[in-house]
Amino acid sequence: MSDKIPLRQQIGAINVEIRERKVKPGMSRSQAEYHISRLEAAAATLEWLQANETRIKGAVGNG
Repeated sequence: MSDKIPLRQQIGAINVEIRERKVKPGMSRSQAEYHISRLEAAAATLEWLQANETRIKGAVGNG
């Protein structure tokens, strides 16, 4: 995989997975909540990176 996937698309993919896990049959509620909480944390991290992308790139010299 050589193409860079933009943060907004990564965030979108995580949000799709969160929605699917909320309705996915065959997974216990506690299992779903466990996975959803981790996916939400990953989404929050990516959203923070997206919001601070310009500043981060400037700090590392890739702006």
